[in-house]
Amino acid sequence: MINAKTIKRLVDEQLSSRDGFESHMFRIGAYNQAVGEDGAFALPYEDSTMALLILSTPDMFDVAFRKWVVEKTMKYGSFDDVCEIISSPIQNFLEDRLEVLSEKLRIIDENFEILHDYSMTPQRRPKILMQTCGHVAGAAFYYQPRHFQEDGISWPVKGRMGPNLKFIGLSLHPVYGGHFAFRSVLIFPNVRIPEFCESVPRPILTEPKDVRAALEKFNYNWKDSGFRDFGNPSRRYSPTQMEFFGRPVAERWEVLRPWIDGGAKNID
Repeated sequence: MINAKTIKRLVDEQLSSRDGFESHMFRIGAYNQAVGEDGAFALPYEDSTMALLILSTPDMFDVAFRKWVVEKTMKYGSFDDVCEIISSPIQNFLEDRLEVLSEKLRIIDENFEILHDYSMTPQRRPKILMQTCGHVAGAAFYYQPRHFQEDGISWPVKGRMGPNLKFIGLSLHPVYGGHFAFRSVLIFPNVRIPEFCESVPRPILTEPKDVRAALEKFNYNWKDSGFRDFGNPSRRYSPTQMEFFGRPVAERWEVLRPWIDGGAKNID
């Protein structure tokens, strides 16, 4: 029977740190306990089932994604053609990378499931809570608003969020701060890791007032990316990457045009 170490090694080879990826192992039971075993977000697997959380680091954008954009430009003939054909560049890039990984995994274990940060049920509810996975797996500390209330103070202030928007939590990484993203979770129903002990995430903000400030920055003004710098991260997104994620989706391709116009076709 295939073992967890073999799968972890294969995933790390295909989604390597040099390309801007990290994988963190956890048990489905640990996740279900965090979301409530009888709750809407619990997953229908045995408690000891192996799962791997995939996150992207600052290098993903400037190394692997940039190379992918150049390859697509060469394939389709021009940057404008790529922009017209591919509407969601990051999502398409990640799907391409995961398809290559899936082909490798099918050779050793046909039975696995991949859930993405955008995977939804027919009721438009997330199939999995990525930030909870990140905390459970020890990848990043998940600051939830309900844990940072203060007696006698009404916080967060009601009425500041837009219609149908909820004040939500924020995950911060000990190295990247908010300069990272949870991307996918791979679940392996045939692989059990009953003795595995998840890492405990390290908080990088210790004062409640700092946590509240970070959460407000994230919820009220996320487009300026200021929330990403809380905790003074040692690794950050590049200016191009910050601009890309701060733009509306329809405008993001134009941020990348200098990669091609500037001679990036010669990239290794």
